[in-house]
Amino acid sequence: MRSKFGLTLFAAAIVAAPAFARNDSPAGQWDGVVERNGVRTPVTVRLAENGGLWKARIEVDGASSPADSVSVTGNSVHFDARSTGAFDGTVSGDSMTGDVSGSSGRPGSFALTREERTGSLSDPIGSEGP
Repeated sequence: MRSKFGLTLFAAAIVAAPAFARNDSPAGQWDGVVERNGVRTPVTVRLAENGGLWKARIEVDGASSPADSVSVTGNSVHFDARSTGAFDGTVSGDSMTGDVSGSSGRPGSFALTREERTGSLSDPIGSEGP
């Protein structure tokens, strides 16, 4: 009886393992909006990690540039965008929400959704742009 229970528990663990092995890394493309004083501006953020170093590229209302001071700790993400300010967000599954402060002097918030990967994002950041 005891070995049947152990075998059943082992089989259940094997079946459930893929559900718990999800990659919770925030790498990928995130689309959404930045809101300041009731004005919503479209934003796209691309995050990539290579050897423990994070990079980001941000596009706000059509203008794209690399982000500075990119850091990821657990489910917290931080980066600075020259024209927009500092982003401090929290990732939960395929959603990232947080606050924006800095350059414009007007605090705001942002809400992003991770886009499904349809192709390769091996180098989502690249070096093109200003």
